[in-house]
Amino acid sequence: MKMTRLDEALESRFALTCREDGTFRVLCVSDFHAPREERWDARLKWALEALIRENDPDLVYIAGDLTDEADSMGSPERLREYLADIMAYCEENQIPWAHIPGNHDREVRLPPEIFAEFPHCVSKRGEASLPGYGTYLLPVYKKGEENKGPVFCIWGFDTHTGMGDYAKMLELAEPSDLYYLPTGFDRYAGPAFAQCRWYWEVSLAMEERFGRKTPGIMILHAPLPEHGLIPANPTQTGMKGTFGEFTGCASINTGLFAAACERGEIKEIVSGHDHYNNFSGNHMGITLSQDASLGHDGYGDDAIRGGRLLVFQHGTVSSRHVAVKDCCLVGQEEMI
Repeated sequence: MKMTRLDEALESRFALTCREDGTFRVLCVSDFHAPREERWDARLKWALEALIRENDPDLVYIAGDLTDEADSMGSPERLREYLADIMAYCEENQIPWAHIPGNHDREVRLPPEIFAEFPHCVSKRGEASLPGYGTYLLPVYKKGEENKGPVFCIWGFDTHTGMGDYAKMLELAEPSDLYYLPTGFDRYAGPAFAQCRWYWEVSLAMEERFGRKTPGIMILHAPLPEHGLIPANPTQTGMKGTFGEFTGCASINTGLFAAACERGEIKEIVSGHDHYNNFSGNHMGITLSQDASLGHDGYGDDAIRGGRLLVFQHGTVSSRHVAVKDCCLVGQEEMI
């Protein structure tokens, strides 16, 4: 029997399940920027382990830019060594982890089969018909009731490399004259319309099969254009956190936020990419947030270096920025 689009989307390496109290905790981190030639900064591993110990996540989600330049990692062997080092705590403690690509990460340099070698990695390449890779769904179930469908969904999206690649896909010239637009737009890309349509169709099919909408979050590397509305309207959106640089989103809006609004099930859309931003605010009933950066091989701010903890419970999602400087660094060298 041919697998449906929904069946393919719901496939998992193993089932992610809520705790007995109905909660599920996601630690979202990003922007490691490991270099190709030199050894990656050891503080990355320490920082990630400190955040995990302090926040006790059920899933660690890396929202892109694991690597730095275009040919970072250089070889499958180096990627394997890198992942074995920085994700050792998750593997040793059987904590599920996943990733999506950032603008510095491409499939040819971060082959999904290397990630699949790690038993607790639940990353998926995603549907082959979609642009890029790493656009996929991670369903979360109530333990013992997997046949009733997920109670929480984590939607991940590849936001690709830049507007030049998006233009090339459409056989158009790179829109270099549009790089300087109003605050919050830049040369970076976002999810293509096909990815937005995939979300809409899978979400609708899930509702039809299980008879209800399923609350969820979206995780991307580059922010959506709507993220820029939060610092532009801090009072109206109830903004919290730091706005340290313009939101580096695409100069074209492909409609993912609109799709999420109309489906009415997405509680938060979190992105990485902008290392000096850890703000959050609410627009149209959806929290839009950024997680700052975690790595020490790229630029960042030690005052906010960290990630974002999202906690699902009984249909709602709460989130807060979690900083490395606030963690107890037991048995480790001083990091900050």
